[in-house]
Amino acid sequence: MSEQGVLIAGGYGVVGQRIAAALAPDYPVTVAARHLEHAKASAAAIGHGVRSRLIDVTVEASIAAALEGVATVVSCIDQPRRSLLHAAIERGLRYTDITPHLVELGSGAAYEEIGAAARASGAGVVLGTGIVPGISNVIVRAVADMLGGADVIETSLLLSASDASGPASFDYFVKELTMPFAVHVDGVHRSAHAFSDPRVIEFPSPFGPRSAYLFPFSDQVLYPRTMGAQTALTRLAIEPARMGRLLAASVRLGAVRLVAQERVRNVLAKRRSDRAPNEATARFALRVDVIHDGRSAHATLMGGPQAKAAAAGASATVRSLMEGEVSEPGVWMPEQVIRPPGFFSRLAEQGLTVALPAIDDHPRSLSADSSAVRSGGRHADRH
Repeated sequence: MSEQGVLIAGGYGVVGQRIAAALAPDYPVTVAARHLEHAKASAAAIGHGVRSRLIDVTVEASIAAALEGVATVVSCIDQPRRSLLHAAIERGLRYTDITPHLVELGSGAAYEEIGAAARASGAGVVLGTGIVPGISNVIVRAVADMLGGADVIETSLLLSASDASGPASFDYFVKELTMPFAVHVDGVHRSAHAFSDPRVIEFPSPFGPRSAYLFPFSDQVLYPRTMGAQTALTRLAIEPARMGRLLAASVRLGAVRLVAQERVRNVLAKRRSDRAPNEATARFALRVDVIHDGRSAHATLMGGPQAKAAAAGASATVRSLMEGEVSEPGVWMPEQVIRPPGFFSRLAEQGLTVALPAIDDHPRSLSADSSAVRSGGRHADRH
């Protein structure tokens, strides 16, 4: 492959195929999978000379072979030990990841360690592409630039239950329902639970107001470090609304723990993947709110299905890497190195337009005032 060669690990999946299709007309693209026949079928379907390659991220020799001649790596697969990330850094490659699992980086030590390794090797790494994290981070940067900073950041994502997400995404969602996580409120880390502390969020028309619940999207983890935020929260709303209320009740009563068992998750994921995706009804909406020095502003984005938007965000990030816009070696979050105007233009080319409104000098009260969050979620979901 040339110096512009892109390897997409997991390029046969729902999002990975869309990323490959978006990049293939302009760059040499190879899709890689643990089962070579899946990669070959995906490459053939995409066309544009896309090639296939075998990769197993649990086998060091397989990773080394897959990265031969590669300049940029896009990971669309789960990496419990970050083997592909570390291999890309060791080789000084460009790298981005739609499943970054940033929680363990929040303390800073691991983040600094991989950052130092990337600076030493010359690797350029952008962690977190897709919708949240990814597009949401660049929107945060744009809104914070309007305000001159970011004291409070709240990201709210609305997804349709009928959306065509892959099995891995569904598995992640179910597991996260049962796992406590930390949120950053008023400069302090506090314990929270998924689908607790509902708040009514005004999503863009035609969606309107929806109840959105705390959810451990990983873009919130590093905002205190990258943006200096004192409060960073992420929320999820599900359409239809009754699904969100059901999930909130299941979490509160502990019933969701049964669903989170591996055997049950596997059955549900298979049934979900066997159903024909309903892209006609699948839609999403994203809202980002930022407060700084008593002023607030928000931005919105909507479209559908979510896989298309996630691929648009990832492919726009790859283009930023490929075209030298991320010139400083190291490990970065999108809000640190991705330039919003060019990024938003690339999204617009794929049918996604970010709406950036004027600044509000009288900000609404965000969830930093939530007594449920302040008390670690004990009063959650009493609405």
